[in-house]
Amino acid sequence: MPASRRRRAPAYAAATVIDARLRFASSLLLLVACGDAASPMGGSSSEGTGSSGATLTTSTSAASTVAGTTGTVDSSDSGGGPTTGDTSGSSGGPPIDMGVQPVDPCTETAFCEDFEDYTEVALADGQEFGPWRAALSSGGALMDLDGTHTVSGDHALHVVLDQGTESGGRLFTNGDVPILADTPTHVYGRMMMYIAQNGTSVHWTFFGVSGEAEASSPLAGNYASYIMSSLPRDGVNTYSFVDGLSGGPYYQDCWSQGMQPMPTDAWTCVSFEMDTLGRHLRMYNDADPTPIVSVDETGQGCVSPAPGDSTWWGPEIDTFFVGGWSFHEMNAPLELWIDDVVFDTAPVACP
Repeated sequence: MPASRRRRAPAYAAATVIDARLRFASSLLLLVACGDAASPMGGSSSEGTGSSGATLTTSTSAASTVAGTTGTVDSSDSGGGPTTGDTSGSSGGPPIDMGVQPVDPCTETAFCEDFEDYTEVALADGQEFGPWRAALSSGGALMDLDGTHTVSGDHALHVVLDQGTESGGRLFTNGDVPILADTPTHVYGRMMMYIAQNGTSVHWTFFGVSGEAEASSPLAGNYASYIMSSLPRDGVNTYSFVDGLSGGPYYQDCWSQGMQPMPTDAWTCVSFEMDTLGRHLRMYNDADPTPIVSVDETGQGCVSPAPGDSTWWGPEIDTFFVGGWSFHEMNAPLELWIDDVVFDTAPVACP
């Protein structure tokens, strides 16, 4: 596990954070997003990757390779999310979107990105910096590191997709990520996400893992992916998982959709568990232990001609991405910020 880097002290009065494992005192106010939705709508398309190219200067040589707080997960059949201790509010310094600036999110776990260690903020297709390689569509999308909405510092990943375009911007790990060296098959993580313009398409993505399909798969060695995405219900974005598997007579493209809308104008912590060998996926919002999306073996449907009950064969993970991308025309603009991305082989809790 990589050593933690020493970080500059924040200018605000630091609030301390607790989770079930580390037992710190918490002062982070939670923003919980919830709501109702109806009648599902499925569909997606195969995922692409970006190219490599220009280099972005970083302010440290160990940029973004250590991570944030961890928690515990109830592994019973009924599902269970990361657990945290009680929270209490205390003010300190200037307010931001979360209400109170938290302490450094990047301690004690395998990978964390808070987007604070880079001297440049404009991102181009193929650009490499820290552990990332940028992929940006040639038209209809913008991606940069922006300070309009942040959680734990001065920058967050910012992506805009224009109405009427099939476009996107994503950051792919570039290989220099120790946690991926042994191609793990059971991973956990979390990210903070803020959506300002909440446009829909048939399907857009915000996080995913990929690699060769694991050995027990009938298509072992072919490209496989587990992806976190949005599918609309009654014109409103809701959280979903997508499975992709290549190498057969058709591309297997399957989905499982939750009921929870993706909130507008609020920070939400989205955490997850992905178990390739068990074909077990869970997604959670904030500190709620009830999963908002669950998959065991199969999802809710697949794009024809794949059978709707196809097994979700998963990857031996050698890369992951974060950002916003739609392979379908956007019905309205989408603008989002992502901050404090944590990835580990141990359970990870939301604040």
